[in-house]
Amino acid sequence: MTVSVGDTLEDAVERMVTVPGLLVLVLFLSFRLTNPAVYRTFFARGAEFALREAGGYTLGDVERELIERGYADLLPLLDVVRQTGMDVSFPVAVAMLAALPFVAELLHVVGVRALAARDPNSVPVEEITSGLVGAYVKSLVANFVALVLIVLGTLLFLVPGIALTVLFFFVRHRIVLAGDGVFEAISRSYALVKENAVPMVVLGVVFWLSWAVVTYVVGMVPLGGLSGAAGRTAGTVVIVFGISMLTSAYLQAVGGVGGEAAAATAGHSDALGA
Repeated sequence: MTVSVGDTLEDAVERMVTVPGLLVLVLFLSFRLTNPAVYRTFFARGAEFALREAGGYTLGDVERELIERGYADLLPLLDVVRQTGMDVSFPVAVAMLAALPFVAELLHVVGVRALAARDPNSVPVEEITSGLVGAYVKSLVANFVALVLIVLGTLLFLVPGIALTVLFFFVRHRIVLAGDGVFEAISRSYALVKENAVPMVVLGVVFWLSWAVVTYVVGMVPLGGLSGAAGRTAGTVVIVFGISMLTSAYLQAVGGVGGEAAAATAGHSDALGA
């Protein structure tokens, strides 16, 4: 079935304002608003770790050294390090930072399943959790493989990298909604997007423009101390819109392709027919 840009955009917005869509938005917003705390913790505990490794120094030692050398105006920087982030060890801070992309992928998997649900008035717990671990692991691997191919294409020639980015739009959806394996998902995504190349490129441009506009507007509006949170909130809305948009496009693409809807895994056949 041909993907319609207009229908996709309209359906994407409608899915976002359903109960599952709002759940996805809340989950992503919670994740993105807590990310800065993880980053700050990593850098603060990293600074303390570097001092210890450099000769067993502490922040107190540095403070005394600055005072003795007449650099008291730098003391506020030490206070920033002391007061920044969570009170955890540096290895824990590293683990927290390393976990962020894995948590993000889990949220994307859950987001696709939730936004693909038929019932707009309830959270599709069974559809989300059915085979979730296996789908998550396969999605991690498949998207890593796709990312490597995209990076290689970008390094060699820019255009192939951009083209592969579009062609792999449905990799996660093939795994999460249709139960494909890693390489099957990459192959089927390639085929589905190729069949709908023009509308998928247009949708990709719409998403990119949405992100660019939101970034520009947030950067221009004087929001004071709220600018960081406001920017992340606006960016989160765009991200969830992108997930909803691709999910809607995918469901359109497979809806009229022979056998595609029937190939969905148990618990997701209704979603594919949405």
